[in-house]
Amino acid sequence: MTLTVSGCLSTEPETADFRLGGPWKPARDPLDGGTMLRRIGISEALITVDSDANPAPGLATDWERLDDRQWQFDLRDDVTFHDGASFDASAAVESLRRTVDSSAFAAVPIETVEAGDETTVIVETETPFSPLPAHLSRNEAVIVSPDVINDDGSVTNPVSTGPFALDSFQSASEIVGLRYDEYYGEMPSFESIRYEVVEDDQTRRMKLENGELEMARILPYEMVGDLEVDDDIEVLTPEIPRIRFLTFDTTSEPFDDQRVRQAVHYAIDREVITESLFDGIVDPAIGPFSSDVTEWANPNLEVNAADPNRARLLLSDAGWTADNDNVRTRDGEELSVEFLTFDARSLPLIAQAIQDQLAAVGIDVDVTMMEYSAMIDRVSQNSFDGYFDSWGTLWYPDPDRLTEMFHSTDATIHHGYENDRVDKLLEDARELTDREERLERYYEVQEIIVEEAPIAVLTDYVNVVATATGVSGYEPHPTELRFGLESIMLDEQ
Repeated sequence: MTLTVSGCLSTEPETADFRLGGPWKPARDPLDGGTMLRRIGISEALITVDSDANPAPGLATDWERLDDRQWQFDLRDDVTFHDGASFDASAAVESLRRTVDSSAFAAVPIETVEAGDETTVIVETETPFSPLPAHLSRNEAVIVSPDVINDDGSVTNPVSTGPFALDSFQSASEIVGLRYDEYYGEMPSFESIRYEVVEDDQTRRMKLENGELEMARILPYEMVGDLEVDDDIEVLTPEIPRIRFLTFDTTSEPFDDQRVRQAVHYAIDREVITESLFDGIVDPAIGPFSSDVTEWANPNLEVNAADPNRARLLLSDAGWTADNDNVRTRDGEELSVEFLTFDARSLPLIAQAIQDQLAAVGIDVDVTMMEYSAMIDRVSQNSFDGYFDSWGTLWYPDPDRLTEMFHSTDATIHHGYENDRVDKLLEDARELTDREERLERYYEVQEIIVEEAPIAVLTDYVNVVATATGVSGYEPHPTELRFGLESIMLDEQ
């Protein structure tokens, strides 16, 4: 069979067997934001992610570390691409080399990708690198047919191996997929799927209520109560590995002083924030990882209980004394800071709440709203006080993500934080093979980070997904890697 991407639908919206809507616009190329193709079951990678947020077999049935730097991946021998071409090591290598040469994999130390034989791929890294399988589970590493890779390395007609084959694609509005009857795995119960871009939250809800969608994704928290009393709708609030946090500039006053950072940490009442802003649907965060999602979370971290009196003592100890009007000064200068934020993921609401909480201990906060790109540009080039952000902490299923967060030279969070012990723990854990030995090092990193507070972790993250009551078999994936549409059934079927 030959499939092409057309400019218009060959399947009308109302005839799709399963229809889901979300706010995110899809992209064709896996290297350019092609996340949705993976989620709805069109593309696949050598490695997938299991329900415990660990790397698991995908197009590769198994893998082993041959030595410190060399890995072997054993491929399935019963797979074909949606265009009918055979999936083998040669095809996998060509697709992976495109990934490895991309900017998305610039920080992954892969040196060579070669075919061992028709069903094995050998990957060699420049240095010992334990997180390699996790990185090969990323959306950028999905396998596409070599026949669809353009001369410039781009992909405009994505052909892969999933349970659904792309039928039509409109980046601003929708994707339609058709069941691929030659799929090697679990066969979907319905013949077609349609992902519709519905940016407005109320419209997404209305379409679900009116029977125009079977699933509505990423709904606002404030809708949960009303949706839960609707007998025709089921609401799910799965936690995903994402945190909201406040980043400090640890290289400039006042947050170059650990005591001041800790004071902010203790002045913030996370319980009040999660109850008042999110109706208790979201939990206060303790560290970068949630123990409800992954065993990489250190279970011994103390709960971030608010303690304004301790915050006041820390500020006084740092030389910031308060007068009768609760104005704190040091050497004639008031303790006044600017926190930057952008309008997404409820961060402005959190910023306002924290503004009030810090005022109670004598820290005057000015909140400045910016476009995200402008905010990152500013904090990456100039000194600042603090900025709010939200990160997925397991967007590849390995705690090496902490390197990108806290290593003194490899971090891409702009805190300027440096700790030789943290660097050594992260570097050692990246090389070690034994999971328990890695676990010990990442636990220690989390303890140090909570104590020294280059960031103040605020809340965990929950997605709101609603389905029609006729939908069964849907299981939210812990990292949102896929929606598992091939496992879903509709009552009328």
